[in-house]
Amino acid sequence: MRNGKILLLLFFLCSVNGYAQWSDTLKEILNGKMFPTVSLDGRNSFISSQRASIWGIKAGVEFSGKLQIGVGYNQHIKNLQKEIYFRNVYNLPDSRTGTLHLSYVSIYTRYVYYKTEKWKFSIMPIQLGIGKSKYTYDYLGIERIVDDRTVVLYEPSISISYKFIRWFGVGADLGYRIMLRGNPAIPENFNSPIYSFYAIIYWGELYKMAFPKTKLAKML
Repeated sequence: MRNGKILLLLFFLCSVNGYAQWSDTLKEILNGKMFPTVSLDGRNSFISSQRASIWGIKAGVEFSGKLQIGVGYNQHIKNLQKEIYFRNVYNLPDSRTGTLHLSYVSIYTRYVYYKTEKWKFSIMPIQLGIGKSKYTYDYLGIERIVDDRTVVLYEPSISISYKFIRWFGVGADLGYRIMLRGNPAIPENFNSPIYSFYAIIYWGELYKMAFPKTKLAKML
């Protein structure tokens, strides 16, 4: 949690120091070209020292190729389990293997603060999510839910990408998940570093190569 607070402070200081410059350029960015964006992502993290992957989908709007604003849906891949104890229909002690669930809807902003022909560096100072964490187990063919609570989390991150050729590149994300409101019924620690490495296909560039004379290609 201490590392998460340090990272949060760094993001805050960067935001404060760059506020004046950001205010001067925001109007210009918002008046530039606007395009819809959709992306899938997979992120690695930890829950109580166990590796836990999160997959997500994001949809939003990009302004001038520099600022993205949107919403996303994120879900933990169900690979963490523990024994759930309860009293069965005969009022006797019983147990089943329960599976941990974490899912949340998020809002986010992403800003590209440095870009060359090959390199791109961006920051996501805002990724705020609200959702649920719980355990589920199967008993008598019915899925049972326990410890279902609302959670609120914050996931700032930075991203680096490198374009090898016109339509293909690679990227990496590094951030931290901070539980602003945890689930008191679940003792697992969800505060964690977040990281991912991925390949990038620039579909817009592929479209321009395939259909260079179309109106959309000229807009891209």
